Amino acid sequence: MDGHSSLLISDYIVCEHGFNFTPFQLIKLVFISHGRTLAAEDRPLIRDRIEAWKYGPVIPVLYHELRVWRDERVMALHYCGTRPNANDEVIKNRKELFTQALTDSERNVIDLTVKHYGNWSFGDLQRLCHEQGSPWDKHYDGKFGTEIPDETIKEYYKKELIDR
Repeated sequence: MDGHSSLLISDYIVCEHGFNFTPFQLIKLVFISHGRTLAAEDRPLIRDRIEAWKYGPVIPVLYHELRVWRDERVMALHYCGTRPNANDEVIKNRKELFTQALTDSERNVIDLTVKHYGNWSFGDLQRLCHEQGSPWDKHYDGKFGTEIPDETIKEYYKKELIDR
């Protein structure tokens, strides 16, 4: 199966970029990273289903994992350990895991996405994901659980690459 678990990608973001993200932000950062990978490399970053929900694109498996954090900052998921001040051995092990699991280009796309959108607010990210012509806009029909296909996401993010 192509792509990684969205849980791995969100853990990478939390572990490598700090414990400063709400569940909503993480879901959107993983989604955008996935879209940019589809556009730049013609392959998926994640393998998990993406759906059009009321507040934008959602990765249900990631949403269900993160919802316990509500609107708080996510401290850790699976690969970070359980606290931001992990010891040197934990940090070394997780860096090795991410280096083995993710390619340099995948980490680069994620890092650039976080650099660009990591400080955006809930409202800013929601407006971005709700833009006319966005994958969410093309597939949200007011019903819960409508899938957003990778082809739609790739087409949108290819346009973003050209427009930059």
